[in-house]
Amino acid sequence: MNELIAPFLSLSMICLLWLNFCQFLKKHQVISSEVSRKCVHIGTGVIYVLVWRIFPQFNWYSRIVVGLVPLLVSFQFTLIGLGFIHDPKTVNSMSRSGSPRELLLGPLSYGIILSLLPMIYWFSPISVITIGVLCFGDGFAAIFGLKYGVKRIPYNREKTFLGSLAFFVCSFIGTFILLALLQDRLLYPPIVLAPSLFWVCLISTLIESLPLRDWDNITVSLFSVVSLTLMGY
Repeated sequence: MNELIAPFLSLSMICLLWLNFCQFLKKHQVISSEVSRKCVHIGTGVIYVLVWRIFPQFNWYSRIVVGLVPLLVSFQFTLIGLGFIHDPKTVNSMSRSGSPRELLLGPLSYGIILSLLPMIYWFSPISVITIGVLCFGDGFAAIFGLKYGVKRIPYNREKTFLGSLAFFVCSFIGTFILLALLQDRLLYPPIVLAPSLFWVCLISTLIESLPLRDWDNITVSLFSVVSLTLMGY
């Protein structure tokens, strides 16, 4: 267990530094609240997965210790959302409206998903692809949709066609790069996973476009896990 202490502290510190950096940019009005939320969303997911490399892959406890980091953050979000902790910096960088209770929705579900995936699917294409699609797709869809999106999706006026296109393109490219960076730890090379990744990204794009606000983290993740499991991974 001693060999997991340093990686645990390193992962916690790196994720905390990224959160503070996004809060700094938001405070100085370099980015908006929504962009700040999505920068935390994207960056945390990517950093989180890449830092798995510093944990012993074949130590069973690695997956538990890795999952503890977002689980502790989720617990903090719960306390903030319920009013037990007053933390306006975190609220302003992680919510749309400035309400602490928003942390009990998307941010909380995202943290729990990041926690459970490596615990169950340690260094599996299922966990890497699901987190990649979630962080790249959902993050860039919101950024591009808000900034450049004009034409709205008929069945969900909060979403744009450009945002959905950004979800598909960014989730596929970003996750493929993530798989390539971790290919020495995975059973399958990225090129073998590419067709499965394509279909997961495509259907996840359709699911994310549905009028299920604050639930898309859960629906996209569930679809990705189930579909990849059915594909044999």
